[in-house]
Amino acid sequence: MKNIITLSVLLIITLLTTNISLSQNTRFSKPHEFNNDNIVISKAPESPMHGYSQLPYPYINYNLSRDSFPQNEPSIKFNAKYPNKVLAAWRDFRTGVSPALRRIGYTYSTDGGTTWSPSQLIPVLDPNHPLASDPVVVSDTSGNFYVCTVSLTTAGALDLLVFKSTDGGATFNNYYFVQGGGANSEDKEWMICDLTKGSSPYKNTLYISWTRFGTPAGILLTKSTNGGVNWSSPVQVSSGGGVQGSDPAVGPNGEVYDVWVGGNATTDIIYFNKSTNGGTSFGTEQIIAQGISPVIPISSSGVTFPSIACDLSGGPRNGYLYTVWCDARNGDPDVFLIRSSNSGTNWSTPVRINDDAVGNGKLQSWPWISVNEQGNIAILYYDSRNSTSTNIIDSWLARSTDGGLTFINERLSSTNFTASSPNSDVRFGDYINVDYSGSRIAAVWTDQRAGGSNQEIYTAVIDLSTGITPISTKTPDNYNLSQNYPNPFNPTTKIKFDIKKSGPVNLSVYDSRGSLVSEPVNGNYNAGTYEVSFEAGKLSSGIYFYKIKAGDFTSVRKMMLVK
Repeated sequence: MKNIITLSVLLIITLLTTNISLSQNTRFSKPHEFNNDNIVISKAPESPMHGYSQLPYPYINYNLSRDSFPQNEPSIKFNAKYPNKVLAAWRDFRTGVSPALRRIGYTYSTDGGTTWSPSQLIPVLDPNHPLASDPVVVSDTSGNFYVCTVSLTTAGALDLLVFKSTDGGATFNNYYFVQGGGANSEDKEWMICDLTKGSSPYKNTLYISWTRFGTPAGILLTKSTNGGVNWSSPVQVSSGGGVQGSDPAVGPNGEVYDVWVGGNATTDIIYFNKSTNGGTSFGTEQIIAQGISPVIPISSSGVTFPSIACDLSGGPRNGYLYTVWCDARNGDPDVFLIRSSNSGTNWSTPVRINDDAVGNGKLQSWPWISVNEQGNIAILYYDSRNSTSTNIIDSWLARSTDGGLTFINERLSSTNFTASSPNSDVRFGDYINVDYSGSRIAAVWTDQRAGGSNQEIYTAVIDLSTGITPISTKTPDNYNLSQNYPNPFNPTTKIKFDIKKSGPVNLSVYDSRGSLVSEPVNGNYNAGTYEVSFEAGKLSSGIYFYKIKAGDFTSVRKMMLVK
């Protein structure tokens, strides 16, 4: 039976008839997520069991949502206690597109992203909050997963709610009210957990930063110290309204950092603020970057949000902050990064992340950043470099192992797609997401390769433990096996090879007697150029041979291990 809920007073009317201070710049004044009257809540169809077919690119692409209705705005997180568990969530329209009925869809993996459960909807646990949007996935050190949402009340307000899973993302049977009520519109939230390994007095504290389109307007923050059950009174992070899209991060001593975007019709300004007392209060905001406002055709709001991450590795760059964003200072949208080595007091000169030609009219936008336990950086973004239109995009990944000084850019999606929406209420979303844990990178993006308005959530879980890195996806003219470098080596060397045609590839290492000692590459690979890191720490000094077989091509080279 359909449960019919009629919204007699639209939130937009409420906002217009109350004394809410909104910025004069409408570009940064999106008042709410919901614009629907006479909303009908219907039962979602049962999700059938799916076999997740592998689509090698070289990175395997998985369709996580697998539903003919649109899904967008995904978030993903490795479990902080059980790293093989991964949870992905997204905004889901399987119960209705017109009117747009926003719900939260999700799926989980127990093997690091190799296989995924059938997608389903988080249940409506509170009849006063029938709809939800903008999911953010977080894990704590106890192994619990949380999904923070913007939820619509039956009275037409936007509140913040948190759903909690105690079984690795399989079920969500608990929810907690965070903030909201009255005429205020709580929107564009992001959530984090203090997962520091050192002496932070705030370890395991949950933080939510969001935009209030109400009073007081601007970026606010609240925290929970008891697993999401209770939340503190919000504190002001920004100096006022006319801003949105905040992203918080935690430092090695429990510092709380926050970045967001503001500006005007022609200039985007990236703001930063920090708290040294566990989010109880913040200092004075500062401008850390600004540039020409980019034209983002895939985003109906026209805004692209910044993202921040902190190095918690305990290594030489422990505590470094990295902020990424998009602007058009070069004439078209590019992704930039700045870093701070002193808790945000000073910031470096911006580094352009995408490596296509400068000013070529292509689009790179919606960046999101994550830093793993070793201090390595991963940045996910959309890119139109392989198409003739800035509305036809791929997902791309940039990786850095030297603190953001240099990057390797790799295409993740196995095909490009056109970004479109069935109506202005569904839209294409405002963000994509990436998480980096150990040697694995989990990326999620909205993908429309199915055509029409069928937005799906795709992922590519990248395991770098094998040391195999795609250098280029361009088809080489011939097969080739390069000389390893360095040579002689101790104990690690790199071997590069070119694959002319997609198919099985085997790279084997033999000792001087012809005995097989290692098989660093053995699988199916697309045409392209690859590099493998060969580690010989357990082998004795001497001459070794490495041999490649790909199609009809065979080649052997010699290398020397000197200890």
